Amino acid sequence: MDFHQLRVFLEVARQKSFSRAAENIFLSQPTISAHIKTLENEVGTPLLDRSQRELQLTEAGKILFQYAQELLEIKEEALSAIQKEYKIVKGHLEIAASSVPGAYLLPGLLKSFHREYPGVTFSVLLRDTKQVLQSIKDYTYDLGFTGEPGMQEGLGQVKLVEDELILITSPETKLPVIEETGSQLPTTELKACININMPFILREPGSATRKVFEKALKKQFGNNIALNVIGYLESQEAIKEAVKAGLGLTVISRKAVEEELRAGLLEGYRLKDLSLKRNFYLVFRKKRILPPLSHAFLQFTLKFFNQGKKRS
Repeated sequence: MDFHQLRVFLEVARQKSFSRAAENIFLSQPTISAHIKTLENEVGTPLLDRSQRELQLTEAGKILFQYAQELLEIKEEALSAIQKEYKIVKGHLEIAASSVPGAYLLPGLLKSFHREYPGVTFSVLLRDTKQVLQSIKDYTYDLGFTGEPGMQEGLGQVKLVEDELILITSPETKLPVIEETGSQLPTTELKACININMPFILREPGSATRKVFEKALKKQFGNNIALNVIGYLESQEAIKEAVKAGLGLTVISRKAVEEELRAGLLEGYRLKDLSLKRNFYLVFRKKRILPPLSHAFLQFTLKFFNQGKKRS
């Protein structure tokens, strides 16, 4: 048995699924199955109960799960001690990120990091905020970038940069505009009586963008507010294309649509009386000793975003 097989086993055990584990660690499902089979042959007994809808650990699997976690942590500590001693920063960096910071925050950061540490390769898992936070909590990833703080037990975060959500429509969809001195975008007032008729397209329930929007609506108009939601899309790009086509309206990060606004492909509006500000965060486990590469990337990220604040 090797460390890679153990890591695969831990991911399958956490996800309770070969397919979800394969997706999370960028391997094919047959490869995942082969690694588990090799482990089972080596220990001489099944590690997973495959008879149920979701995979469950056998008693032998539970024992190996505990030791596998400890072995991988010891490995990381050993590498950390060696690399710190010799100031080595290289290897493969794995990051989890929600859609907006993953698409519009990370590219510039990773470009600068790679320029300073050319020996580092990276992969980024793009999921919604809820899934990113869970992947940090269960030790699948060391670091995550989200539009929501890591309020779960054991998680901490660093605030990186502020974001603004705006309403976007197709150029053919004209909304009443309230002029506002100094505003870079037109502003429209969202009234409860209009919400029922405006066709909205929203992100999935785990999206931080959707949470911020729904929270602002309830704060302003109460729990009885009901939008005319005609559909849900998980992809940021799919939502933008749907709005361009005139299918409906949506609330989205301004960072995600700056090019389309400049090109006149979309119209953007600030919503009067709605607080649609939020922040992007770097999330981590509070008590985990980060491997040198992850630690170097965390420190570089703080410097990149000019953050001298303490971790919360």
